[in-house]
Amino acid sequence: MTTDEKNKKDDIYWKVLNCALELEFKKGHLKWTMTELSRKSKITRSLIYYYFGRSKMSILQAAVNIIGEEFIGMSEKRIDMWKKGEFEAGLQEVREFYDKMPYLCAFYLNYRERPNDIGQALLKIETDFKRKIKQNAPKASPAQLNTLFAVYFGIAYSPNVSHEEIKIFTEFIRSIFKTLQ
Repeated sequence: MTTDEKNKKDDIYWKVLNCALELEFKKGHLKWTMTELSRKSKITRSLIYYYFGRSKMSILQAAVNIIGEEFIGMSEKRIDMWKKGEFEAGLQEVREFYDKMPYLCAFYLNYRERPNDIGQALLKIETDFKRKIKQNAPKASPAQLNTLFAVYFGIAYSPNVSHEEIKIFTEFIRSIFKTLQ
């Protein structure tokens, strides 16, 4: 597969996923159709089925996976970046995903406490992320872990955060981790 083919494939994936999240947010839980998704994303239903299957839930599950792997940074690559102290580079990548999927934050906030599979998966991701923080700050109390999570979340999802602000945040995180080791 050429680079252009991969980029086109990635663009289709992100476009469909983001449009599905927008419909989910605006219309309500699964109150949209694949036809509406196809129309909104300008991607054929057959191509949507190719990427995500025929289930609307499979699309929402893909969003949960993106939150865990990319936004919260539970992919191997992101965990390795944290181990190396590359917080700034990791957060820059998070911001790039935010630009691709502006409805992901609304989806996350809307579902995180719902008593369903998506809500449970999102709360598990939060727990995993706090565990990741704890590895870097073993003396952190539960309140400190929650605070670090909240601040990270805010920087990750806040619009118009500059590179300089991310740098300030990552320096702050490093200093916190040093005091809590």
